[in-house]
Amino acid sequence: MIVRLMRDPLLHFLLLGALVFAGYQWIKPANSRLDANTIVVDRNALLTFIQYRSKAFEPQLAERRLDALTPGDREALVRDFIKEEALYREARALGMIDNDYIVRRRSVQKLEFIAQGLAANAVEVEPRALADFFESRHQDYYEAPSLTFTHVYFNADKRGREAARTAAVALLAELNREGVAFADAPRYGDRYLYHRNYVERTPDFIASHFGAGFGQRLDTLSPGPRWQGPIASDQGEHLVLIREHQAGRLPALEEIRPRVEQDYRQWQQQTQQALAIQKIVDQYHVENQL
Repeated sequence: MIVRLMRDPLLHFLLLGALVFAGYQWIKPANSRLDANTIVVDRNALLTFIQYRSKAFEPQLAERRLDALTPGDREALVRDFIKEEALYREARALGMIDNDYIVRRRSVQKLEFIAQGLAANAVEVEPRALADFFESRHQDYYEAPSLTFTHVYFNADKRGREAARTAAVALLAELNREGVAFADAPRYGDRYLYHRNYVERTPDFIASHFGAGFGQRLDTLSPGPRWQGPIASDQGEHLVLIREHQAGRLPALEEIRPRVEQDYRQWQQQTQQALAIQKIVDQYHVENQL
């Protein structure tokens, strides 16, 4: 029970708030003696500034970044901090912050940001939980079929559709007789608008370049060392040399574990952040007067 309580993102969130408040109360007497126009630049202020700028609530990482700064970069960081603090105080003095929705949203975003950072630190990847996560989203990892091929193009606009097809038929025998290789395809035919070689491209990608009919015909052909065609596209006629045809598949967890772990961590972070924020919201009584 105690271990689960210590892992609760809401507890971390509330403890952080308490520490911030206690720290403020501890330094308040000293700061109250300072002039209102005094901006205190210390290590804690810069660490907080770095974390908000980098959008990563990780104190240890912020410390490493601060310590790694060159003297010039540190001076630039201090200048940016002073400028932001001065502008903030001036806006507050002019009453620009009161009832300002943008400031309200920024304050909410800061709390969400802190909750997100705490949730990220709390995520642990357990094998059974990861397997269940993968199983429930198995279709999300479907790998679409793909083709690797090259082609020789005959421009129908330039030659005319029938002439383009006749030229393709005439060249087909020559390509197979001479055993023209994959890499030599650019030596033949007309210049194509898109690519000459297509490596592990999906049917949707191929259809976007050649048209749906070309892709459907290509699916009926088998990989091998011989040139095939002609195949009509939206632009003309093509001879093709197919090197590989990979069927669509659902990979096993072990094949893509790093990717699934990353997705699982992100899902857990979002879930824990939402729970922590909802617990805060649940502390308030809402009077709906609509």
